[in-house]
Amino acid sequence: MIIQEYQLGETKIQIDDSFFPKTEEEKRRNYEEFNRIGCKILYSED
Repeated sequence: MIIQEYQLGETKIQIDDSFFPKTEEEKRRNYEEFNRIGCKILYSED
């Protein structure tokens, strides 16, 4: 659902809350996924 809209010149910005976690379980999963990806980036040897 679009919760906020902004207009900057010819650019329209819409804030959609569909991807924000709504439960504690979603927050925990997002936090774990964020940490997993972050660690993968930190420890990569590229």
